Amino acid sequence: MSAALLGAAVLCLCSSSAAGAGAFFGGFIPGTSQYVLKKMKKLIQIVIALDATPESCENLHKYMKETKGTSAAESAVQSLSGNEKTILEKVYDIGRGVAPEKICDKSKIDSAIKLFKNVEKAPEDEDVSGYCNDLKDFSNEDKSERRPIYYWDESKKEFIKDNIYISNAIGDERAVIAKCEAVGINIR
Repeated sequence: MSAALLGAAVLCLCSSSAAGAGAFFGGFIPGTSQYVLKKMKKLIQIVIALDATPESCENLHKYMKETKGTSAAESAVQSLSGNEKTILEKVYDIGRGVAPEKICDKSKIDSAIKLFKNVEKAPEDEDVSGYCNDLKDFSNEDKSERRPIYYWDESKKEFIKDNIYISNAIGDERAVIAKCEAVGINIR
């Protein structure tokens, strides 16, 4: 009888050890590197899937700040793929210069790009002064407000430098400047 009890005790210990190991390696224990890695990967995938919405970037940035400096976070970052590390780094870099809710907010720059395209595509006889005034107002906005240094390129599913994003989207900037100057508005 005692052998049966001993066998049952050994079986219980083994199964609880296996369950604990499974929980650790499965990333179910908060504070462990596996848990942090699992959550980071999930947040990064959400950023990619949602094309870097302000909310998805804010959530990733907030989690990075919560776990920064912990050995679990350092270990987790080492286990990320190159693309995942790049996204993590870009979100962190952007977040150091702007408010958390504006980390991946492209609304202002996309509005300016739309205005540029409206001027660029306007027929020669069309009055573009309204678009040009809006562009002038945009360029005269508070210069102390910091803008993101990277923007999400939906077609490439990656962050690219702000000036590259803008130049890729705008096209022929000189033609737009010339059209605005022709109606008496300097947009620089």
